[in-house]
Amino acid sequence: MDPSESSTKLAPLNQKRVMLWAPPRSLSTAFERCLSTLMEEHNVTIFHEPFTTAYHLGPERQIEVPIPPLKFTVEESKYNYSWVKKQIEQEFRDSQVVFAKDLAYSVSNKMEYLPEGFQHTFLIRHPQKVFKSFHTLLHRPLLRLLRIKLSDILPQGWVFQEMYELYEYVTETLGQNVVIIDADDLVEHPEEVLEMYCKHTGIPYSPNMTVWGKGKDDLKRWHLSKRMLFVNTMVGQYDRALSTRGLGKPTHHPPHQEVELSGECQLAIQQSLPYYQKLYEKRMVPPSISGKKEEDECSEADEAEEREQLIVSGV
Repeated sequence: MDPSESSTKLAPLNQKRVMLWAPPRSLSTAFERCLSTLMEEHNVTIFHEPFTTAYHLGPERQIEVPIPPLKFTVEESKYNYSWVKKQIEQEFRDSQVVFAKDLAYSVSNKMEYLPEGFQHTFLIRHPQKVFKSFHTLLHRPLLRLLRIKLSDILPQGWVFQEMYELYEYVTETLGQNVVIIDADDLVEHPEEVLEMYCKHTGIPYSPNMTVWGKGKDDLKRWHLSKRMLFVNTMVGQYDRALSTRGLGKPTHHPPHQEVELSGECQLAIQQSLPYYQKLYEKRMVPPSISGKKEEDECSEADEAEEREQLIVSGV
């Protein structure tokens, strides 16, 4: 769906507007598909990576598409930052929820274009997993043939620095209490994380959010750039997220031989870890994890007390 076709009617007072910011390769499209399950019953409007489109394909693009034959054929001339902001800020009278998912680095040095009236949330993933996934992506036939490097498609701060700077802007300048969820928690405890997220954002929760329809049906209903979708589909960016029919706990297989990552990937992991860890410490913890942690702490406290009593009694 083209964003320019959106409604401009007055929005209802109880409408929820939520932005989800994430790094690439973080299961964010899978999370987006969870929200798609609410579209019919709750009239959810979904924007898919509009600022990322402006960042890579728009007239103010900050990183060129590193595939020469596509550089001009996939340009999105209307996707400047001001236009994207206006599209997201439109008043969707019939929508109970307006949800936009985007990559956090896409608004680096462009934070004045953050849409007004939105609650900002973050999905994070361990840099080791993000850049291992990137390594796999970059070794697919087309990208390997074109010799695309990580630095050809990502910003100088390797995504995580830009994401942390956005977090600081949202908390310090906008004064918001930010909701942060972690991709590992989402995979291991999908229902708990989704229910927590919905509770803190006001989005209606359904136990069926982890069961999806066909990926192509979701794409037809999202507001997105068809040219950006073409580029990402061509390089295999969404293969798994759009072919999967649900989100559930992973099947644990025997460990495979470790892949040797490129020097760039190793550098990106090293420089990203401090930013990730700061955000991870502030994440929402699923009840089953926090409950286990409390039990472990109580057990440790009891053991310490027993040792102290033994020492006092001279045993």
